[in-house]
Amino acid sequence: MARAGRFLVAVWAAGGNVMPAAGLARLLAGRGHDVRVLGPPVLAKRFEQAGCTFHPYRRARAPHLVEEEVLDDNLLGWTRFIAGTRLADDVLAEVEASPADVVIADAFLSSALSAAEKTDLPAVALVHVLYQPCVEGRNVTSWDPTRPIVDATRRHLGLPMLDPSAPLVATLWARARLVLACMPESFDFPLTSRPRNLHYVGPIFDDVPGPRRPPKRPRVLVSFSTTDMRQDGVLQRVLDGLETLDVDVVCTLGGVPIEGLRQTRNAQIRDWVPHAEVLPSTSVVVTHAGLSTVLSAMASGVPLVCLPLGREQPLNAERVAALGLGRNLPCEASADVIAAAVQDVISDGRFAERAHEMAEVTAGYGQGALAVSEVEALL
Repeated sequence: MARAGRFLVAVWAAGGNVMPAAGLARLLAGRGHDVRVLGPPVLAKRFEQAGCTFHPYRRARAPHLVEEEVLDDNLLGWTRFIAGTRLADDVLAEVEASPADVVIADAFLSSALSAAEKTDLPAVALVHVLYQPCVEGRNVTSWDPTRPIVDATRRHLGLPMLDPSAPLVATLWARARLVLACMPESFDFPLTSRPRNLHYVGPIFDDVPGPRRPPKRPRVLVSFSTTDMRQDGVLQRVLDGLETLDVDVVCTLGGVPIEGLRQTRNAQIRDWVPHAEVLPSTSVVVTHAGLSTVLSAMASGVPLVCLPLGREQPLNAERVAALGLGRNLPCEASADVIAAAVQDVISDGRFAERAHEMAEVTAGYGQGALAVSEVEALL
């Protein structure tokens, strides 16, 4: 192992984006490194249990969601939070209070990456969405409307302005010492040009699933977003469709009030359950296709039925279908259509075969070992 290092990890709470940061922080702390995490108070317990020191943001404040409001309703507020001067100043203050050797940041915390650039410390961007669509694919311009806020923060820090003719995210990530794409390379869309600082390191989990334990009766895990995306309607249609099949169902609510759902005969409904606990004995995952859920299923060799709700989820679902790992349905699909797709994935052994092959590919990345090796090399 390299010498013991001092890592500062900057995070925000937006659902599945936390998983690779928490997993990497846990691995680094377990290897004797000093790991400090800067983030919103809601994440304190998760990182402290991983062996890290946790410091809440002092200046930056995430938008407060009022009743019936979801994250997507206030994108401007969230952009000001992740790209604005207050979070950048918090990162600088943390480094000034206690020196660090490396800054690791969620790849969409542009303010943290710019603050690391200001300190001349090596910055590591953790990418928790498919990389290619952000830098040369269909999402390449999706973050460009945030440019005025990014520019204002860089001006505040005394940093040079970014090339306005170049895609914003690609330009920001190119300035990091390392960009760690936390997925198998084969699951991403193919790149036409590969940056030198890009490394595919595979998924990094909080809790690694155990070996497969095939169930005696087909078991379906229904797992939608851990942030509210108004998924109660599609959840009910999924449960209604699965009630017509000879399967056992575990459904996680992700914050959806249970009072709004009709209980079905074959479903256990829980607010939350660790994926590592249920995936080894799961036959199919029905999901919104958030990347952390998809990667967890892939690592356990479980095929999927995807009903993407928005954000980057349609791209993940497209890759699932293209690689033969499952089916991709519109989120408006009826209960009957959902049931037929689940039965198809259970009955057609090719889906399980491809999922098992992808599990072997995923395991080859070492469950975070490659990421640890890359960041330790910066010491």
